[in-house]
Parts: sequence; structure tokens; C-alpha cells
Amino acid sequence: MTAKQSTRTGWCRWAGFMTIACLGVAWLTLGLPALAQENETAGQDNQPTAVTQRATTAEEAASEPESLTTADTDNTAVQQADTEPQPAEAETTPAAVAAPSGPKDPTAYDLWVLLPALIAILLAIFTRQVVPALIVGVFAGAYMLVPCLSADDPYARLHSIIAGFRLAAEKYIVGAITDPGHGYGYGHVKIIVFTLVIGFTVGVIGRNGGTEGMVRLVTGKTSSPRRGALTAWFAGLVIFFDDYANTMIVGPTMRSVFDRLKLSRAKLAYIVDSTAAPVASIALIGTWIGAEIGFIQEGLNTVTESGTPEFLIDNQGHVLGGMEAFIQSIPYRFYPILALLLVFLIALTGRDFGPMKRSERKVLSKIEPDPALPDVDTKQPQQVKPRWWLGLLPVLVLVAGTVWVLAATGLHSQDTIELMNQVGAGGESVWAQKHWWMKASDVLRHSDSYLSIFYGAVLAALSAVLLTLIARACSLRNAIDAGLDGMAKMFPAMVILVLAWALSGVLQDLRLGDVVVAHLRAQEFPAQWLPLAIFITAAVISFATGTSWGTMGILCPATVTISAHLVADLDPAVALSLFYASVGSVLAGAVFGDHCSPISDTTILSSIASGCRHEEHVWTQIPYAFLAAIAAMGLGDVMCSVYQQPWYYGLGAGAIFLILALFIIGRRPVASFDLADA
Repeated sequence: MTAKQSTRTGWCRWAGFMTIACLGVAWLTLGLPALAQENETAGQDNQPTAVTQRATTAEEAASEPESLTTADTDNTAVQQADTEPQPAEAETTPAAVAAPSGPKDPTAYDLWVLLPALIAILLAIFTRQVVPALIVGVFAGAYMLVPCLSADDPYARLHSIIAGFRLAAEKYIVGAITDPGHGYGYGHVKIIVFTLVIGFTVGVIGRNGGTEGMVRLVTGKTSSPRRGALTAWFAGLVIFFDDYANTMIVGPTMRSVFDRLKLSRAKLAYIVDSTAAPVASIALIGTWIGAEIGFIQEGLNTVTESGTPEFLIDNQGHVLGGMEAFIQSIPYRFYPILALLLVFLIALTGRDFGPMKRSERKVLSKIEPDPALPDVDTKQPQQVKPRWWLGLLPVLVLVAGTVWVLAATGLHSQDTIELMNQVGAGGESVWAQKHWWMKASDVLRHSDSYLSIFYGAVLAALSAVLLTLIARACSLRNAIDAGLDGMAKMFPAMVILVLAWALSGVLQDLRLGDVVVAHLRAQEFPAQWLPLAIFITAAVISFATGTSWGTMGILCPATVTISAHLVADLDPAVALSLFYASVGSVLAGAVFGDHCSPISDTTILSSIASGCRHEEHVWTQIPYAFLAAIAAMGLGDVMCSVYQQPWYYGLGAGAIFLILALFIIGRRPVASFDLADA
């Protein structure tokens, strides 16, 4: 296909995309409210119009019969027709979803409340672009909410087209950043600043030679293929704080080592890719944690507004927070954990299967190393001496600063002070009788996680710049420029994050969780199968779109809401386990696409950084990724959720499965000088 034909195809796709979007907006503005009104008035002979209901609240409708004894006869008849059918309507409305009269209640849309999320998912798959898909999803939901506005809402006085546009832009997109109700006051702003500052720190320690020094410290002198592969795996674990930094540091550093040891560039790309997103997604410090906590907290905020289930409240009355849910869900993220284990097993045993074995045989069969692609110069324009301590010390400051602020905010919180002042039956302090780990857990759950990671990131950035100047690794100008470049690389992720927050707010106001839970309960959907269904859904979307952040932003808040209400009637211990498994499944499934999708940014960067042809990297990695996914679903989600076994049973069974599979289907590649057969 020529460049002109490719351009024409792209323009045709976007023209079709815009046409569908315009038609969808017109239908949402004109057709869907009428459909909701028909659903609301089904089975009733006399039902007030949407305009009448929007002007009169439920309280006014209930009080009007008492004040109409002297009113006009015609008005009395009309208002009696408005109020008398209410008991019959209540009988025909499902008990799980309360639906007051009129289109004020978004549940009148029934399952159409899923439309904004479905639009975002389908457009992301069709266009391979998450940002426009999220924008259309936000605007679609805003137009659906226009008929639900109360009469005193300023947007209700506008034309529906203008009202929907302003509602989406002002209330949901801008409000996702400026609304102080998120987290502990402007929590979304703190997450954005934290992530940008982490990007700044990564840029500085990349310019001053700190990250390269850490990798060289881990690499050392490798003398065997096994040690070389294990070194690359361990180096990927060391650069845990950012998947981009991981990819672009470990890949170029290990290329010459793999060539010298006659290991294929495809295997290097697989190791680099498998220790990028999987590690960053479960790291307690890094560029991912702020967004993941934000997505979880957004869903928990929706749960608390509609009534917090008892299993999310501890004995002290504390409601589960995003930070605690993130930490507790880590053991249930079977895919990234098993993917990391599979890389270790392959490096340790030297066994391969599928296209990867063929690539290894090709390298062993050649006298000269296979360059695959010209090496890409990923080094900084100013050559500096690699110093591992310039990279390690800012990371330690980040960890120490975050922990210190967590402890400080937790110890000085009102809830912790009340716990410390509690006195038992014998007059002894209840706090003094607790074990240290119970005290730490109480302090952590009452701490301000947003403020902690914010100040930890600021301290890490300041220490990175200060150490750079002390070591004279580069000038202050170069360090600041590198930090700003690191922040700029985080900007696309921030756009996705803000739009995901906006879509979550729209779905929250549409009461998606209440509607979906009501239907799942009506269909008697088994709650124990929810984590597996969520993992498959997230894996398909992330693989098709090539983005983990976009998938988490679309699915995570809704998953938290739906799973919390769906398991609310179960035993509290079982419900909490299934809830953590559901949260872990959506985050693990999102990583799957970022790991092995051919259109994923980290997959492409892994190919470039390792000097491997992109198509070769994709085809050699997919069998390994699917093997880890099968183990995660079959022995992780099914064993721990369906059969309610502890999470370590699932991880243990998954590890045994991977070992057996590798020894059954895996073979050590040997040189074959018949290259056509290799």
C-alpha cells in the first residue's frame, strides 16, 4: 500500500468515525430520552410528561394532595392522576433498582446505561486510539444525563445540545481535576502532580548516568547464556519504578551481552517486555501506583455514595481505601506474577518452545551475531560516567519519604488517636496490647496515601537534582531539561487518566453499578466467576487496544462498584476475598495487553531497544504470554475464586503448571547449520 493510499484509508476511517459520532450524539439527544420515557411509563395509562416531572420534585408531588382542597377542579384531577398511580408503579419496578417517576432517575435507561462504556471500548478497538474513544464516551454519557437534570440545575435551562456539551466539558472533564471531593481533598490533582514529578525524577537519573549505573552494577561480568538471561531478568526487576525506563535502559545495555553469549535479540526483547509493565504494575513505588490507586478509589467513592457494604467496613468503622485495596489485591494479580516467574524459569533452564526456539537456533547456527535491526542510539547526547548511587539514592529517598509521610499522617489522624485512647475492660490500653504489624496496619489504613506519594516524589526529585550537581554528572540546565523531558513523556498517560476519571464520573451519575448489579442478581450470576470474567474482558480489551492504562481507566471503577455490590450478600470473609480478586483481575488483565499486544507502546519500545524486528518479537512472545495467562485463569482465578482456596494455592499451582509445561513442551535449542530448517 502506497503512502497516498494509506493516508486515504486513514482519512476514510476518521470520516466514518466522526459520522458515527455525530449520529450517535443526535440519537442520544433526541431518541434515547424518549426511549427512557417509554420504559418509565410502561404499563401506566396516566403518566406526567418529562417537563412536568422535571419541574416538580417527588416531595412536592407527595405534599400536593394535602394543599389542594380549595384548588381548581381541573388542576386537582390532573394532580391526582399524577399521584395515584405511584403505588402501582412501585409494584412493577424491580426491587433491586429503585426507579422514581420521570426521567430524573437514570435507571430508567435500564441497560442503556452501559452505552458510554461500550462506545469507549468499541471505538478504542476500532480506531486503536484510546483518547478519542474516551472523549466520545464521556460526551455520550453527558447527553444521556441531560434529561435527568433537575429544574434548578443551570445546565437544564440550556438547549439539550449545548447542555450536553457543557456538562461533559465543565462538570466531568474539568471537574475530574478540580473537584476537591476526590480522595483526601484534590486527590486527582495530587496523583497528576505525583506522576509528573516521578517522570521528572526518571528523566534526571537517566541523564546523570544513575539508571545505567544500576544496570551495570547488576550486570557485572556474565560468562554463560544462563547467567546472561538471568542478569537481564534481574536488571528488569531493579528498574521497577517505570516501564518505559525499564525498557529503554535494560534493552540497550544487554544487547552486546546477548550478542556475545549468542542469545537472540528476540529473547532479549521478551525478557525486557516481560519485566516492564508486569513489574511496574505491582510495584509499591513508581509511575503506575498513583493511577491504579486513583482508579480503585474512584470506584470505592461510587460504592460509598450508594451505600457501603458491611464487608468493606472494619471493626473500627473504617471504610476500605484505595491504597489498602491496591496492596491487598497484589496476591490476586496472577498474570503479572506468573509472567515474571515464567521468564525466570526460561532463563534458568534454557528451554524454549514455539517461534522463540527457532530464533535461538538461528543465532546458534550463525558464526556472526544476528543484528536483526541497526542498534538505536538511546544514550544521552552528553556522555556521563555511570554511577549506580545516583540512581539508587533518589529511589531510596522516594521510598523513605513516602513511608515517613504515611506514618506521620496515619499517626496524627483522628481515627488513630481514638484507637490509641481506647481502654480495655481491665483499664489497660488496647493499643499497647496489639502486635506491631496490627499497629502498622491501623496507621496505614488511616494515612493519607495521596499526600504521601506526592511528598515522596517531590523529595526524590529534589535529591536527584542535588546529587547530580554534587557529582558534577551534568549541568543544572541539562538535568532540568532531562526532567522536563521525562515529564513530557508522562503527558499522554495523564490525558488518558483524566478522561478515564471523567468517564467514571459519568457512569457513576448514570448509576451503572446499581443497574448492572440488579440484572446480575436477577439472572443469578455466580459471584465466584466474576474475577475470571473480568480478567478475560480486560485482557481482550487491552490486547485489542494496546494500552493498560486505558483499559484500567475504562473498567476499574465500574469493576470495583459492580463487584462490591454483587458480593455484598456473601459471608464477609468470602466477599472480601472475591472483591480483592476482582480488583486484581482487572489490573492483571490490563497488563496482558500492554505485555504482548503488537500495538502496545512498550511492546514496540522493547523491539526497538533490543534491536529486534517487531514482528519477530510479537510472534516469539505471544506463546509465552498466553501460557502465563492460561495458568493465571485456570489455576489462579478458578482455584481461588470459584473453589475459594487461598491465593497462595493459586500461585503455587500456577508455578507447578508452568514448570511442567516448560519441561514437557520446552527444549534446549541446538545449532542447526541447515538454516532453512532452523
